[in-house]
Amino acid sequence: MTEPAEILPVVDAAPAWRAVLSDSIEETIASQVADLSEQFDSCLHELRAARTDIEEFSAYCARHGLHVDGPVLTHLTASTEQVRLRLIREQRSISGTSTVDSSAELSAAEAVLRFGQATLAYVRNSLEWASKSYSQSNRVQFFGTQTESWPHMNYDRNGTHRAVTRVERQLLSVLGLSADDYGIGATSSGMSAFTWIEAFLLRDRLVPGDHILLAPYIYYESAQQLTALPHVICDRASGYEVEEIIGDVVRLRPKVVFVDPLANNVRQRMFDLPELFRRLREVVTERTTVVVDGTMIGASLQPELFVSDDKLEVIYYESCTKYLQLGLDFNLAGLVIYPIGLTERFDMLRRNSGAVLARHNAEQFPRYQAPLHQRRMRRIWANAENLAATLHADPRISAVGEVHHPSLAHHPDVRLAHSLPYGSGIVTFLYHDRARNHWDNLNAVVDQILVHAQDTATQVTKGVSFGYSVPRVWAQDVGTTEAERKYVPATDDEPLFLRLYIGDRAHQLADLAEAITKAIVG
Repeated sequence: MTEPAEILPVVDAAPAWRAVLSDSIEETIASQVADLSEQFDSCLHELRAARTDIEEFSAYCARHGLHVDGPVLTHLTASTEQVRLRLIREQRSISGTSTVDSSAELSAAEAVLRFGQATLAYVRNSLEWASKSYSQSNRVQFFGTQTESWPHMNYDRNGTHRAVTRVERQLLSVLGLSADDYGIGATSSGMSAFTWIEAFLLRDRLVPGDHILLAPYIYYESAQQLTALPHVICDRASGYEVEEIIGDVVRLRPKVVFVDPLANNVRQRMFDLPELFRRLREVVTERTTVVVDGTMIGASLQPELFVSDDKLEVIYYESCTKYLQLGLDFNLAGLVIYPIGLTERFDMLRRNSGAVLARHNAEQFPRYQAPLHQRRMRRIWANAENLAATLHADPRISAVGEVHHPSLAHHPDVRLAHSLPYGSGIVTFLYHDRARNHWDNLNAVVDQILVHAQDTATQVTKGVSFGYSVPRVWAQDVGTTEAERKYVPATDDEPLFLRLYIGDRAHQLADLAEAITKAIVG
């Protein structure tokens, strides 16, 4: 087994994202423009490569006497050229973006980038086959130059298509992990990532009567699936403190422990994972599997936390529909990280369950390096801290309700928040008068936020999910329907609250805060 690397303790030093708070608006916008320009460069490079692919495919078929439709190839080539020119024009136009018009300019550029990525996927997949041929007589059922050969199997459900493996290599790099030590699989959604892990646990780790320990909060759909299993026992942890979890582990001896580093509920409680893992290694009497959902903190775990040994087996998953798509929100996606020794088993389970990320969706997945993602996350986290502090300090807000974010001084996990390179971009709000925290009222508040935002041309949208560049607000109502309560309490916290995802528009924070305040106060 791999020896666990030293896990750094929680420290009080200011995290990297706090430095962003001191950046000027001009510096922030320059960083946003540079990141967008980098994504434009990547898309332009891929469009050139797609055009080359078409030309090489046409030449290959001509050499081998295989018929292809010339007008179709001409159309696809023209499509790459048209979108390439549009991207170049837009990339040039944002180079001079100023504070005054930056929101409109940035959002317009993102729309063009989305068009470029969608066109790239369309061009590359128009001629592709899900199970392309290796050779043929008088019929084309492939795209490319047929360089693939046995034992490689041309079948998309296996997850071996180059578009899918590209996403996996990229995400492994973003997480700071080595392909020599860890396996990774891209999936069709965050829940398909969970289902893939569940398939492994049911077949390889759990037997009837075993206990699964769930953190006080884990994602509600995952909790619904786990608590519906008839032959295992799901227990909720006593609390978020490490010793509370350790007490439960000593008492229940679970085979599997599920933890979310940051809870997706109103108080956004956090776990001290380095200390939890250290203590688990001290008290477990047999190897225990720990499953971590990192969706809320966007690939910010220390690489050392992924290490498995003879005490702990660590499996990680995350929805790639949120932060890891850079807010472009093309399609659902997910990822799973597991010890390299489990690769053969996990590959088989993903193939058999059909959980793989579709190649078309993989082509649309943004291409970027880890530093770009990290810069963006630091900006988003800093914006969330800034807005949370502004709302918390406003007597109009404190008179009617409470603001929650892990960076606020009164939050019980503020030291943990400061130990991360970045984290959540979400601020939550709860009325003191709990009767006002019903969905109809909260939904009306959300609508009023949009009304007030229009007065100052502030960008904000209404909807579920998060990770976007533009702020998004929603009346969170998970676990409030009878059908959901039938299976599992979705949260250990208040089930209804305002969820304010703050986004990457720092120059609009003051206007956004005022729009939110006016809507909340009424």
